[in-house]
Amino acid sequence: MKELWRLIQQNVGVDADGIPGPKTAQALMKKLDIQPPAHTWPSQAEVRSGNSMFGRAGDERSLTNIRLPYVMRIAWEPERTVSTMRCHKMVAEPLTRIFQAALDHYGMEKIREMGLDLYGGCFNDRAIIGGKATSMHAWGIAVDMDPDRNGLNVHSPHAVFSRPDYAAFWEIVEAEGAVSLGRARDYDWMHFQFATL
Repeated sequence: MKELWRLIQQNVGVDADGIPGPKTAQALMKKLDIQPPAHTWPSQAEVRSGNSMFGRAGDERSLTNIRLPYVMRIAWEPERTVSTMRCHKMVAEPLTRIFQAALDHYGMEKIREMGLDLYGGCFNDRAIIGGKATSMHAWGIAVDMDPDRNGLNVHSPHAVFSRPDYAAFWEIVEAEGAVSLGRARDYDWMHFQFATL
């Protein structure tokens, strides 16, 4: 099997080590003019293995800055604002679409009122809070918003993002294939990620 992968890798122009990986898959798809299926994200386990489309945690070469469709306030220092977000290149377009669709749906006044402009972070090369596993933030594929009112151990109905007026936002997020931990597991309502559970 390794020899087969070596031949494929030589044919698509990536380092031939005989081990299937994201570079080989992307190069092969490009050569065969195959578009990746929309909204198909790997599982957390696949991401943590380092063999997913996202590569290795903390790899600066995989990151990019996106211009946000609206200015966000830093959650712990709301007088400071950000207009860009550092994330993995592969989620740059879906993230931009999410925030643009939220702006189109709610308008800036409502976004500010709801705290959908309180930025809690995206790329952060770290372990999960209270554990040893690598966080999805270490790949730049997770976003935290309004952490003060949607904390790790705050459940519905106390988490603000669990309220009915946020349903449209979560539908926008889920339309891009991203996962809300709040909607899926009723904890960490601040967090959504481009990896399945």
